[in-house]
Amino acid sequence: MLQTVTIDWRPVVQGSMPRNEGTYLVAFDDGAVETYPMSNQDIKRGEVRDGQTHGLYWAEGLPSPL
Repeated sequence: MLQTVTIDWRPVVQGSMPRNEGTYLVAFDDGAVETYPMSNQDIKRGEVRDGQTHGLYWAEGLPSPL
């Protein structure tokens, strides 16, 4: 099965964050892309941190082919 997806990346800054807390794709400054549980606090701050790394971009999760 081949699935092609388009990811709409948005910057991790105030005013560009998702409206609701949940799990999103986050591209971090160390080059990693992970699913990350964004809290309301992350959203209000406009900042995502995981240890020493910072989120640069976020996107909605990928749809499952099943």
